[in-house]
Amino acid sequence: MKTASIVGAGLVGSLWAVYLSKAGYKVNIFERRSDIRKADISAGKSINLALSNRGWKALDNAGVGDEVRKIAIPMYGRTMHDMQGNLTFQPYGQKGQAIYSVSRAGINAKMLSIAEEIGNTEIYFNEQCNNVDLDNGNVFLKNTKTGKESNVNSDLVFATDGAFSAVRYNAMQKLDRFEFSQTYIQDGYRELLLPANEDGSYKLDKNSLHIWPRGRFMLIALPNEDGS
Repeated sequence: MKTASIVGAGLVGSLWAVYLSKAGYKVNIFERRSDIRKADISAGKSINLALSNRGWKALDNAGVGDEVRKIAIPMYGRTMHDMQGNLTFQPYGQKGQAIYSVSRAGINAKMLSIAEEIGNTEIYFNEQCNNVDLDNGNVFLKNTKTGKESNVNSDLVFATDGAFSAVRYNAMQKLDRFEFSQTYIQDGYRELLLPANEDGSYKLDKNSLHIWPRGRFMLIALPNEDGS
């Protein structure tokens, strides 16, 4: 059986593991963070995903779309909030068409569990990638809790470890004819929680993506399953 190493157990890494497992690969996923299914992970962006046809196609082709639909909330349009408090509803398409609000952590946790259930995938948490030898398929790791270093070899190596990719920084920039640049925008990112009413109902229309456009910045709100 051919082997594949995936660095990063986020949304892309977990879904890609499902694809590779179903294609007959023995898959190892290495994630710097703890298991989000067992720990409260507050770092990074937690705002919901807005899934459209492209996202559903990727999930359905992997055979996991129906499982994700169980935790998805349809949003049939966007509700614009102007400076005077007026609301304008803008439908996303024809009647009944929608994009779907899905918990980022929720879908990530479900994808990890599905990848494990297929049987060809092992997920190793608290394993930080320090270097990659792409020519020989070696991934060099360090356990963030014990400090133990290890080296894993596989036929294929995939980097799905995000904007600050350790694979790109440590390995890909050393390749011939590979160029990379990184810039930062001047704006910041903040998350706010709008809790549910005391009876568990939503304070805003649950089947809409709410937007407060304010020139150079904006606030958006997506529904969660718990009424927030």
